[in-house]
Amino acid sequence: MDVAVIGAGNTGLTSVLQLLDISDKVYLISKYPEPKADAIMVEKAKNNPKFELVPEAMTQSINGTKFVESITVKFPDGTTRTIPVKGVFISIGYIPSTTCINGLVKLDKAGYVIVDERNMTSTQGIFAAGDVTNAPHKQIIIAAGQGANAVISIYDYLAGLN
Repeated sequence: MDVAVIGAGNTGLTSVLQLLDISDKVYLISKYPEPKADAIMVEKAKNNPKFELVPEAMTQSINGTKFVESITVKFPDGTTRTIPVKGVFISIGYIPSTTCINGLVKLDKAGYVIVDERNMTSTQGIFAAGDVTNAPHKQIIIAAGQGANAVISIYDYLAGLN
């Protein structure tokens, strides 16, 4: 199938590179002239004949009746383009919701909670798991695994208090 990815940062390019393995064609819809991802990721995508960058484009609509049939984008000059695709992946990055714990635990420069291999934060007795942590990949299965790890670590921590 032909698919589109909206987003031109590392999140978007990660999606593109994964989809290139299983899709006939992958369009990267970017509001920028060039992707803002790591150079090696951009080069790898651009070297794949199944990749097409749609630069300086803003998504106007995702079209279809029962399923996705196309995506329509608009360019700065006012023109539009409708691209036939069977799927659209919105990969525009993450903003961790950690303001409620700001100052309580250490966060990295992007605002993610820093955890160790047991999912403990910088504050003893406080654990974190999932997409708010500094884990490099944001996937449901990874968050679930972190949650399981955190629960076991919490149990061990509480057992050690007695």
